[in-house]
Amino acid sequence: MGKILAFFRFFAFIFIALGITFFLLVGRIFGNFPRYSFHVFSNGINFLKWCLNIRVKYHGEIPKIQGIIMSNHRSYIDGVLIPSKVPYVVVAKSQVRSWPVVGQTCRALKVIFVDRDSAQSRRATRATIKERLGEGLSVLIFPEGTTHIGPDVLPFKPGMFNTSAEGGFSIIPTAIEYENRDMAWIGTDTFVPHFFRAFSRWSVRVAVGFGSPLSGSDPHILQAETQLWVKTETLRLRRMWDQK
Repeated sequence: MGKILAFFRFFAFIFIALGITFFLLVGRIFGNFPRYSFHVFSNGINFLKWCLNIRVKYHGEIPKIQGIIMSNHRSYIDGVLIPSKVPYVVVAKSQVRSWPVVGQTCRALKVIFVDRDSAQSRRATRATIKERLGEGLSVLIFPEGTTHIGPDVLPFKPGMFNTSAEGGFSIIPTAIEYENRDMAWIGTDTFVPHFFRAFSRWSVRVAVGFGSPLSGSDPHILQAETQLWVKTETLRLRRMWDQK
């Protein structure tokens, strides 16, 4: 039964991704693209979460100011779990660009791609992020640079903390923790087999926590404060799941 459920959910995932891409491409004909695309993305993701039976429990205040949303990274669906009152763009690893269907959807959403092994790519990404922030958008970034099973977090990369300090942008610390730790997509595991394992279950339950915005002129302090909050919150959410 689980494999049949995952099979139908996989094609629902593909169908919704293609639908989002189509409406975004059509929307480029009109103005105010960032807000239009965010509206399409938000509605499409809500439908996707319903189809995949992803149940999210939110802790703290959903971001309602512009800023850099910084979260730990567990799986490929992390980016669809973050609600915001302000339209935002996502920073993703460059490999996602070549994924079938998903890559096309990301390009339509104007996802910012970064090759973390390339200093030139990292510099270009930071410049693009500053442009998006200057346009009034928020940016969602995973400063660990890769996925991690947890419950702790990997050291955060320093680049975006420098950008935040220099530009006076707020950081919104965010923590993600799944009830089932097998939701983590790590190592050499490939997308399709992991998807079928993860979504053969009736539901996927996940907790997402938001902290108070952080700001300051010292990037080292910002990095330490953000990482401490995210680490503390992910551990708290892990204990919450383990006690159920």
